Amino acid sequence: MDAVQGGTIMTEGPAVDTTVTLMPTTSAGTGVWHTGTVRSWTAGAAGLVVTSHVTTSRETVEELDGQRVWVSTDPGDGSSVTPHAVFQAVAQAHRDDELALTGVMLLASETRRGAVRAPASLPAHLTTTDGVADVRTVDYSRTGMRIEGAADVPGGTDVEIALELADGHEVHARGEVVRVDEHSGEAVVRFVELEEGAAQALERSVLTELARQNRS
Repeated sequence: MDAVQGGTIMTEGPAVDTTVTLMPTTSAGTGVWHTGTVRSWTAGAAGLVVTSHVTTSRETVEELDGQRVWVSTDPGDGSSVTPHAVFQAVAQAHRDDELALTGVMLLASETRRGAVRAPASLPAHLTTTDGVADVRTVDYSRTGMRIEGAADVPGGTDVEIALELADGHEVHARGEVVRVDEHSGEAVVRFVELEEGAAQALERSVLTELARQNRS
């Protein structure tokens, strides 16, 4: 099959009643993601152009009608392996509780745990009881990040994180180093607690980065 951002084209799409998250692509919206459930999903022959109808609240329909949004399948609690589908779409009110979404896939059928991630090199600071380590991300999501430059921070260490996103916004979190690769020097950090608004900022940043890479 064709590849899209490291995944395979998802021609059948998620099943009816799959939960999806919806987020405006610009700051014109509230910045908070919305949720809905899939009623239908139709992909073009190559799997890139998608039309989907999503049931959601009346308030969400009113807020997102006419806006460009990111749509992504919800990984739930992250305890199971699920195929992610992410696309950028124009939302149009179809009924007072349903949006029609038409757009182009950014990421298709990436089977993995947790939230959608994007490869990117972003500066971050990890504060431990031993001091501050300046590191850079290899990839990141709203649930954690893979970093380089932290080979001296052992697994199991609790850290305070300051991560600078591409738009210059800095997010803060408490985290835990869950794994360190001694050969590559890369470490995986799981976010344990995020400051208010950080999850939305991270999600927006990840999807923006995926869209940028898709265009290039």
